[in-house]
This record gives sequence, structure tokens and C-alpha cells, in this order.
Amino acid sequence: MSLQSDERILRQARIHPGIFALPVLPLVVLLLPTIPLLFFLSMMGKMIGQLSPQGSVFPFPILWVFLIGLGLLPALLVFILVLIAYLNCEITLTTKRLIYRTGFLTRAAGELALENVEAMFILEPLLGRLLGYGTVAVSTIGGLQFPLRFIGKPHVFHAALQSAVADAKAPSRPPPKAPSQPLGDSRYMPRA
Repeated sequence: MSLQSDERILRQARIHPGIFALPVLPLVVLLLPTIPLLFFLSMMGKMIGQLSPQGSVFPFPILWVFLIGLGLLPALLVFILVLIAYLNCEITLTTKRLIYRTGFLTRAAGELALENVEAMFILEPLLGRLLGYGTVAVSTIGGLQFPLRFIGKPHVFHAALQSAVADAKAPSRPPPKAPSQPLGDSRYMPRA
């Protein structure tokens, strides 16, 4: 990222670590039914071991590893994808631009001049309010919308963005001059 000479970074944001709850929840949902099944298979293995001749053993460890691996594999793949997306996300607010790069499978990257920002608002789901993340949606004058999802402390980033947009849209005024006195008017002329 290259900054202009009169530009400085106001705030940098990342995706909130709460997004790792997304791969953990399916893992829990997949593994909870597996626990009673493993208990049942263990009991069946003991019963079959008692009924069969001495040499045969029920292949419980192989089934156990297979069932656990079957439940862990999808969650592990989703976790890796979320980790890569987390590490590749950058959102930077400068005095002149909003620079963002988010996503892994679907990439969204770009720059938005702060003068072109028309509106911005915060979206917080219930889990986001509990964990401290949300979406800051920014819309431009042309009608484009840029949702910056899963930002940690969205209220802080939103306030910084509002302040930066207000400063960018404020006309740069030269310092006020002293009022000039009209010539030929005795009310403004010093008396001698």
C-alpha cells in the first residue's frame, strides 16, 4: 500500500477472531451425535469379543478413527479456509481513502475516496453483538455498496470513518482575513 505525501493512516481493522466460531459450531454439531455412537460401538465390540473365539477382535479403533476423522475433516477444511481469509484481510482508513482487501475464495479489493462516501451504517447480528463484531456497510455516491464484514469493534471503526469522511468533505478554507475598511466612509476612518 502506497500512501500519498499528505496522507496518513487513521485506523486499521481486521476481521474479528469470532469468525473462528463458524467452523467450531459445525464441529460440535457433528461430534455430539458421534459420542453416543462411539459408546454404542464400544459396548458392541465388548459383546462381540465375549461371544467370538479368542483370536477375533472387533475393529473398534479403526471405526473410531474413521468416525472422528469423518467429523473433523469438513470442520478442519473450513477452519483452514477461515484462517487464510483472516490472515489475508486488511482494511485501512487513511485521511483520504478507505483501502480494503478481504476474502480468500471470493476476493474483494479496492480503494474508495472518502469524498465519494454517501452513507455508512452498522449491521450487527446477535452473535456479533455478543462477541464484538459486525459489518460496516459503506455506500458511495454512485450507489455502490461495500460491506466490510466481521470487523472487530464496528462502532469504533464507524466513528473513525464518519470523522474521516467529514474531514475529507469539509472545504479547505484559507485562514480568515481581517475585514477591510471601506475607503471614504467617515464611520470607519480614525479621527485625528
